[in-house]
Amino acid sequence: MPKILLVTNSEHGQANVFLAVGHGLQALDPTTEVRFASFAPIADAVASASAYSVQTNPGAAPWKFEQLDGVDFMNATNNKEDQNRIGDSIEKRPSFSSVKEILRKLSVLLLPWSGPEFVVVYKSLVRIYEETRPDLVVIDSLFAPALTAARHLGWNHLVFSPNTLKDFAAAHQPKAAVLWKFPMMGSAFEFPVPLKQIPLNIFYVFYQIYHSITDRTIKTAATHIKAETGARLITFTDLLLKPRPDDKVLVSNRPEIEFPLAVIPKHLFPCGPVIRPVPPVKDVDPELDVWLARGPTVFISLGTHRFMKEDEALEMAGAIKQLLDAGDAHKGDIVEGVSGKLQVLWKLKRHRPSEPKLYEVGPGSKVYEVLRPAIEADRLRIVDWVKPEPSAVLMAKTVVCSINHGGANSFHDALTSGVPQVVIPPWLDCYDFATRAEFLGIGRWGSKQAMPRCTTAELGPILVDVVLGPNAKAMRTKVQELAALCGQTPGVEVAAAQLLEAASGKKVDWSSSE
Repeated sequence: MPKILLVTNSEHGQANVFLAVGHGLQALDPTTEVRFASFAPIADAVASASAYSVQTNPGAAPWKFEQLDGVDFMNATNNKEDQNRIGDSIEKRPSFSSVKEILRKLSVLLLPWSGPEFVVVYKSLVRIYEETRPDLVVIDSLFAPALTAARHLGWNHLVFSPNTLKDFAAAHQPKAAVLWKFPMMGSAFEFPVPLKQIPLNIFYVFYQIYHSITDRTIKTAATHIKAETGARLITFTDLLLKPRPDDKVLVSNRPEIEFPLAVIPKHLFPCGPVIRPVPPVKDVDPELDVWLARGPTVFISLGTHRFMKEDEALEMAGAIKQLLDAGDAHKGDIVEGVSGKLQVLWKLKRHRPSEPKLYEVGPGSKVYEVLRPAIEADRLRIVDWVKPEPSAVLMAKTVVCSINHGGANSFHDALTSGVPQVVIPPWLDCYDFATRAEFLGIGRWGSKQAMPRCTTAELGPILVDVVLGPNAKAMRTKVQELAALCGQTPGVEVAAAQLLEAASGKKVDWSSSE
């Protein structure tokens, strides 16, 4: 009976692959004892994922949630009182000054905790490890306290990341390609970096290196951590630039859906997209399932942390109206085998957590009036929340386009569902995913001119192109080919097999799993 401790930050962008692999472990071996160590905000999602794993994997036991002490990643980031806060910087339009500002503050993403905050989390991890004595610890690549404890105390562990191969491998490419070929995170440059932007990309890389070397916040925290625990601080940077011979990092990505890489370092193991198994829409929201079946559907979901002010929601509304009008004028079925009128499901986040909604979208509101005919005909639904998981909605056979923010999970959910996408990236690595969609020929970047927001004038024609235009069929064909490729070796099964092998030291046959 293998016992595996999954240790992750509580933000869904990092935690979703852990929720997925917990299910995958019990699908391969129902006797696996899954322990999930994280902060309180993810507890409900862990309980839901555990319940579904138990329901679908006969003989599986519920997961045990081990709540960590201390401050979670997001609150540690937001609690910064000095000028090192990154939240106010990442949402700015990419420019020479704003990119420099972000690069100066990237240390907050590598280490949002102060030294004392870090030690609280570290000690709770050590306590949980001593109490559970797992066969293997699986660690989120951005969770520095766990990386530090595992290295210092010699735990049997692997690193698991929703990030891409490019993020880990760019610095290891020959001919210093990290300088001139791969866009610096947050720059919003295309791939390969256009010739005229190469000097600036080189500058950004060295600028970031300089600030990572001279950053006093990390040095101060590292000194405190060493004094209190005896451990040398380990962060994401160590995985990127200073991997050890025995390190192993599982990545939720594969070369065929990545920018071309000449070298994949030996410590990286590309599993393919790790998608969380979830209940189908019909089991969670039967009424929505019936509505989705009425006709070709565009699904708009811009992520947990992306909210829209009213002026941008009006721009999105105008683009939706353009798309629906073009759909009405379209001759024949939009997608072969999917009849009916084009419709849109729009998950619109109108406020930040713990804040009141900033505006209304009901009758008489500005957004409603732009889209009144479609709303009243029930061809457009604007909702605060969708009961099923987004990946379940995308798996509906009638969904013809995903409009998302370019998070790793959203990008891979759409790709593995065989759905073309329009990416509206708001920050950092999301720009890379918008570029990937165009590079792979599976979608469009919806906001190159207006980034990090969107406008009707730019987005409307792009939506029409992806759903109805002359390129639409080619995009659907390409993304369905890539989805089929990923489906041949599902990432969640490949990752789970690797973890079980690391826990037991025995080869695991995952190919026969259901």
